[in-house]
Amino acid sequence: MRVSRLPTLVAVLAGCTGPGPQSRQPFVAPEDSDTSVDSATVDTDSSAVTDSDAEDSDLPEVDGPTLYFAERTHSPITPWSTATLRAIAANNPALHDNVFMKVGASSTVSTSTLYCFAGNNVVLDSHAGLQGTLDFFLGGDADGTTPFDRDTIAAESGVHAGWAIEGDPAPVEEELAAISPRLGIIHYGANDMGWGSTYEIALDLYFRNMSDLMDILEEGGTIPVLTGISRRPTNASADYWVNTWNAAIRGMAQDRQVPFIDLEYATQDLNNYGVSDDGLHLNGYSSGTCVFTDAGLEYGYNVRNLIVLEALDRVHRTVDLSEDPPDVPILLVGTGSGDAPWKIPALPFAHVADTAESGNRQIDEYTGCEAAQDESGPEYSYEFTLAETQRIRFTVSDRGESDIDVHLLDASGTAEGCIARGHRSIAGELQPGTYRLVLDTWTSDEEWSGEYLMTAVPCQDADAACDVVLGD
Repeated sequence: MRVSRLPTLVAVLAGCTGPGPQSRQPFVAPEDSDTSVDSATVDTDSSAVTDSDAEDSDLPEVDGPTLYFAERTHSPITPWSTATLRAIAANNPALHDNVFMKVGASSTVSTSTLYCFAGNNVVLDSHAGLQGTLDFFLGGDADGTTPFDRDTIAAESGVHAGWAIEGDPAPVEEELAAISPRLGIIHYGANDMGWGSTYEIALDLYFRNMSDLMDILEEGGTIPVLTGISRRPTNASADYWVNTWNAAIRGMAQDRQVPFIDLEYATQDLNNYGVSDDGLHLNGYSSGTCVFTDAGLEYGYNVRNLIVLEALDRVHRTVDLSEDPPDVPILLVGTGSGDAPWKIPALPFAHVADTAESGNRQIDEYTGCEAAQDESGPEYSYEFTLAETQRIRFTVSDRGESDIDVHLLDASGTAEGCIARGHRSIAGELQPGTYRLVLDTWTSDEEWSGEYLMTAVPCQDADAACDVVLGD
């Protein structure tokens, strides 16, 4: 069940100024403002437009959370997300602002990750502007050491996200009690991919565990910072799902408007994606993993350490130092109804919603797919337009007792226009045109409505699971 927090992703119609000051124009549509899907058309540079009207300690009214687009290392920090982060912090003002916790598996345990910041071999080079933030967190007391070289209780090799929240107390609860951190750097996913008989089932479990984990942190005043996973160059089947997994992580962060770090994007141009010979963990520069020269940043751990420090810097500046939020929001268009479906502006796309909060009940049975399942529960609708042939995977993951199914429809958006449906996923090739995606609640003796995470992600070229032609 969705916990009480600031409003999650909402739809704001294009051109609507909302309740904020009329002199501001906080909404920037992609350059291609229709709904055609090719690639993200926004400026994805992390040095995005500054909201010059944001004041140091008193943010202006904000109109809604922003979409998190791909092809940028750091998710946006906008007035809305800044207010969200400050609201989480207000849940427990006693926590240490200059302490973060590390939550994860083997790559988090590795001394190649962050430990080097506490040593004498840190070379910021052209990133010297991060020195103030580095000093701030080096001054944090994580039970007798710095948060960088703290041997965290909340990480262990070989585990998945569910491990962190199991037990009484759970590892994450023990670490919270030990160091009282304001931030939590979370990195799960690679092991989680194998925690199920299929990747779809594993993703379903991952969504539930990660959501529960973030609930624990947020309720206690700790801001989650989610880190994506890296490529799997020696495991083709897993590698086909890396972009879906990262879309899911980005979508979970987007839902809560907390920071997301795209490790896959940051390492995409490195040799072998910055992955070591074991095919799973990153590689590191022989002169040290906190050496951020051009030579050092040819290695995966070095890049990861730099972008984590950058993420800490972005949060520290806006939450602790009350600097202006650096990014302008781009909002989801539509209401999710059949008459005004949410518009998917670019692929990959991810979204979290709760059908229990929907008043839409337009389709009960998807006759075009010859499906007899009772889908009379509430649903949400999305719309997208393809400019060219595209192979796509759609997934839906449930939380709690919900049972939400995914349905691909033609432009009519009707039951008769159903092209394909799935309990957890649909994958295949689509021709140019406009389509609907309906996330609908399965009904038996009762309506199994609730929270879900959906993703829509282009398939990798060699992924044969996407070869089927949909709607043929």
